[in-house]
Amino acid sequence: MSSPLEQIASAVASGFKGQLMTGTIRRETIGSLDENGDPVVTSQDYAFEGIRDNFSAQYAAAAGVPVTDARILIIAGLCPIVPSQDDKIKISGAWYQVRRVTSIDPANATYTLAGFAIATP
Repeated sequence: MSSPLEQIASAVASGFKGQLMTGTIRRETIGSLDENGDPVVTSQDYAFEGIRDNFSAQYAAAAGVPVTDARILIIAGLCPIVPSQDDKIKISGAWYQVRRVTSIDPANATYTLAGFAIATP
């Protein structure tokens, strides 16, 4: 039997499935070294559903987040991985790099990220 928090996370994912923007998380990892000793970077893409928003000036100032960063909210049950710093996010036709995960709610239903705009990786 699942806990009440797991039930909340499941209900949030079920309620929002197909209702939000779709996006991509690109995670890069160093797999090996090439013949020159340089790291070989590989990437893996993961689909998610969520929204892209802005932080309020008041929140940004209090949290130490640049006001120019995007606020990206991801529904945890609609994303196969937990986002982390330096992941690349594509949503609303633009790419962002995760500056930091600003919050994960107590039920693990959503992840809120601060991301800055980057060129297409």
